Amino acid sequence: MFYKLRIFLLICLFMLLVSVSISAVAAANSPARVQQAYFPAKVVFVNQHSLWFVNGYQAGAQPVPLTKKGIASPIGWSSTGEWFAYMWEEKEDYDHTKELWVVNPTKKIWRLVEKDADIIEGHQAWSPTGAMIAYMTSHFSKPEDKRYNSIKVANLKGDKPVITAIVSDRPYVEDFTWHPDGKSLTVSYMRTEQHPMTVERVALDGTSSVLFNIGETKKAEEEIYSSAIVGMKWSPDGEYLAYFIRPNSGSMSADANDIEAINIKTKQRIALGGGLKYPAWFAWSPDSTQLAYIDGEGREAVSDKALCIFDTKSGKIVQAGQKGTADIQPVWSPSSPARLLFIRGPVTKWNDYQNRRIWQRTSDGNEQAVTSAARTVTDYHAVPLADGKGFLFLRSSLSKQPVGSLYFQSFSASKPVEWIRGIDWNPGYYGNFLPATFSVYQD
Repeated sequence: MFYKLRIFLLICLFMLLVSVSISAVAAANSPARVQQAYFPAKVVFVNQHSLWFVNGYQAGAQPVPLTKKGIASPIGWSSTGEWFAYMWEEKEDYDHTKELWVVNPTKKIWRLVEKDADIIEGHQAWSPTGAMIAYMTSHFSKPEDKRYNSIKVANLKGDKPVITAIVSDRPYVEDFTWHPDGKSLTVSYMRTEQHPMTVERVALDGTSSVLFNIGETKKAEEEIYSSAIVGMKWSPDGEYLAYFIRPNSGSMSADANDIEAINIKTKQRIALGGGLKYPAWFAWSPDSTQLAYIDGEGREAVSDKALCIFDTKSGKIVQAGQKGTADIQPVWSPSSPARLLFIRGPVTKWNDYQNRRIWQRTSDGNEQAVTSAARTVTDYHAVPLADGKGFLFLRSSLSKQPVGSLYFQSFSASKPVEWIRGIDWNPGYYGNFLPATFSVYQD
């Protein structure tokens, strides 16, 4: 009897220790506002698959949850900072239909935009000028054995979203982006046996006109060919469009895609190199004169990736990479003259993400690291502050739990300041660290 009692007590002790351990891990990973004083940003971030919100404009305002139990994927802030968009699903299931939501975190208002539809992941974008979000849906037609896509725009001005299909049930729709004026969409179509790769400008009333075509129609005997224009990003003045040309092979497109820019007035195409089809790795300077991008083939983001800069005035390309390093995630500061921030680290194996730092390149071409830490700590996703005094970034310790902290680094200080703790980090596809697990809005 005493033996059974002893076993029972040991089991109880074990369960208590497990419970305490789990609670301790959960508490360690819970989000917390570290900088209690005012800071000029509203931040939405991921913690344990849920979205949380911190209003830095209110001193001492603590993190508050925005989503119910499930898996949330952040999309980003509207141009006015009123709404935040995200995808949500009850559980991770490739056959499970996701939902598209928007939330006003300050007023605590939620709006369901789309449900029970095949919403294509990664194809959602806020208008640069208003409270409208565009997104792509898809459905498969069994009799025709063909997939049809639609591009819809949801207007959030009223009490409920007003949804308009700008492109409705068309085959071969590949990608889209907003024109800088926010009055139209730029839509790309796949190359077919009847049509070359095509890019159209589609107004919000659905009327369209061809911007340009590339290549010829697909010939039946061709096996590998240039298939579609993807990852489009306009210069702020609307004069240049940067994009990738994707081959028809999924495996090949994961390793290499042609990078080009086109002068939309003259239709002159400029070959810029080849690389991975991440539009987040395109960064136009505020004055539209320079395009920073990442050149280099191979799907691993930790090798053979170099920062390049295309100057629209001279037509020259600056190769800014360094031997033995890999660069990703360029972004310009809004200050004048603008600084270019980017991530640089040593060339490593695909699953080794140590020792990545935020670097800056100034207008005179000088480059230097602006963050420093132990080798097991890595820095990603620089977000310049609107006042030009510094930037935010995500710092994580690779030797600890998969959560990091949002830090602020002043250009005039040697050490960063921790603002928010408990943000999930994810290395993404072969170390691209995409999509970002936090999003910042600045008034």
